[in-house]
Amino acid sequence: MEKKRKIFFSEKETAAPIPEPANSGTGGTEIDPDKADEILREYSREDNGRTLTKTVSFIVNAFSLFISLFLVYTAAFGQLPAVRQRALYLLCAMVILFLVYPAFSKSSSKGVAWYDYLFAAASFGCCFYTFINYEAILLRYGISNTTDQFVFFVLAILVLEGTRRLVSPALSLVTVVFLVYAYFGNYMPGMFQTKAGGLARMTDHMFMIPEGIFGSPLGTAATYVSLFVLFSSLLQECGMGDFIQDMALGLTGRATGGPAKVAVISSAAFGTISGAAAANVVGTGTFTIPLMKKCGYPPEFSGAVEACASTGGQLIPPVMGAACFIMAEYIGVPYSNIMLAGLVPGFLYYMSVFLTVDLRSKKLGLFGLPKEQLPSVKAALQSRGHLMIPFAAVIYLIIRQYTISFSALVGIILVLLVAPLKKETRMSLRQIAMAFVDGGKKTVSFGVSCACVGMIIGVTTLTGVGNVLGNYILDISRGSLFLTLILVMIMSIIMGMGMPTVAVYIVQATVTAPVLVQLGIPTLTAHFFCFYFGIIACITPPVAVPSYAAAAIAGSNPSATGWAAFKMAMPAFLIPFVFIYEPGMLLNGGGTPVNAVLCIFTCIAGVYLVAVGMEGFLARPLCRWKRILALAGGFACIVPERVTDLLGVAVILFLAVSERRALKQESSSAPSKNTEGK
Repeated sequence: MEKKRKIFFSEKETAAPIPEPANSGTGGTEIDPDKADEILREYSREDNGRTLTKTVSFIVNAFSLFISLFLVYTAAFGQLPAVRQRALYLLCAMVILFLVYPAFSKSSSKGVAWYDYLFAAASFGCCFYTFINYEAILLRYGISNTTDQFVFFVLAILVLEGTRRLVSPALSLVTVVFLVYAYFGNYMPGMFQTKAGGLARMTDHMFMIPEGIFGSPLGTAATYVSLFVLFSSLLQECGMGDFIQDMALGLTGRATGGPAKVAVISSAAFGTISGAAAANVVGTGTFTIPLMKKCGYPPEFSGAVEACASTGGQLIPPVMGAACFIMAEYIGVPYSNIMLAGLVPGFLYYMSVFLTVDLRSKKLGLFGLPKEQLPSVKAALQSRGHLMIPFAAVIYLIIRQYTISFSALVGIILVLLVAPLKKETRMSLRQIAMAFVDGGKKTVSFGVSCACVGMIIGVTTLTGVGNVLGNYILDISRGSLFLTLILVMIMSIIMGMGMPTVAVYIVQATVTAPVLVQLGIPTLTAHFFCFYFGIIACITPPVAVPSYAAAAIAGSNPSATGWAAFKMAMPAFLIPFVFIYEPGMLLNGGGTPVNAVLCIFTCIAGVYLVAVGMEGFLARPLCRWKRILALAGGFACIVPERVTDLLGVAVILFLAVSERRALKQESSSAPSKNTEGK
């Protein structure tokens, strides 16, 4: 697999074969590309498209290219009226969806079915009707006619089917439940009864005004979210992925447990611009997982490291997946504030993973790779370091509070300007065109999921069911903030099992985040709580898709890999509770600076102790009661209270002193044992 090997070793160097450790159970450091593609198809719906004929492929590429060019044009010269912008974007996305993605995964090797041509044509017609009749619809002041109702009904069915195919059957089913409730709401008993019933009323609210299908989630997807997807597509095409992985190998490859640390750094850096956990697992895990196994890590642990590292990329600024863009739009907060809020939680998440890797490496006696087998950091910077310029420019513009669309546009232009500076990153016109095509295809899942979730938001605003569900949560928790947080966490995790983070966040932002705000939690903090658990749900058994994809590469038991990832990310389940009680941890001005700094440092100590307790190793293996003590001390440090912080610090001091004495006793007794043996 020569092409894959070039990603990790510079052209001037020859990668020497990595020596096979005695306790390794694998024979190679690479995954067969056919197997990797098969795993990607199984665990990433976006990569399970059907085989297309030349004619259909040309049509799909044309629509994909049009999406990208349309987004760049409107970002540069001004957007169309909201509904027209969204209708034209959804038109292209739905046509691509039904031509590329089959109704059932087993049909991916077959051609386009006759009914998919019909669905694509119907999607084109419904969206084009909305685009052409925008002014007429606007002048009806939210009162629909028979044609409007028919178009809404057909388009809603098509969006639900597209969501089932490409995004998640669970999201489609949840949306159906909401739509049925809106239609039969006047027949519901008790407090769930609503006057909003019938197709006409639903069409008036969810089609005639930008509130349902063409609501703000689709608007976010049709503007800056898709621009950032295009930005990341261009970066990947010109070699940003190669640069990230070369740098990760060069910087950490020689450290203790180097291959696993490479996986953490490279997957985190790659995940922040891709935002797709399962696809990221396959993209970077095809190299890192076999390498970890070859160096002596157990298969389950190797898969868990890659799953955790790939999932947490959505917590790392500047891109943070797509959900944070929607959060900025939804709560009216500058995106730079959300980036700032993500710094400490993201750092603590990856610190947990990194410490677990380091402790497991020392526990197993695993060391890094020889220098001659690693790429040169200097060579990587010289050949591809200039690719950091667009990335840095985007961060700078967002911090300076330029619009997100403008920041992404500048990033795209800079990629096209700096890529030709070096031979290694230079793209031909065909490569640029294919990057635009690929970026257009990747926006399809965002478009259809946002249109689907838009209907859920439309139902909640039409019927008021969000307030009803929120009141039920408050009744169950009896107004207790802690119990409310537990219920919100459970809802986020259950909904996040197998569903994209975007969908989970939007539903939670509509139903549960307002409940937290009612209890006095700042708006950004409440929404970030829901967003955080929507991400962690990806690695929470029993449905942990990134873990299962990693297990397929590692050849390990999927359930064992999922639980290993859950164990590795255990401190992450406590972090959202901390920033609820100490909002200053999100660096958003809440609380006092002194409390925020103390909270961050005690959380770092707590994460370290939890990792020690989970792995059962400090300077040497710990006995059971010390492991329990370390876990208790870690939880005490993470809880934002002065008394518990002091208890946690006392545990750290006790373990440090006791283990140091134990090591001294072992070292002093060793010579005497040797003497006795002689």
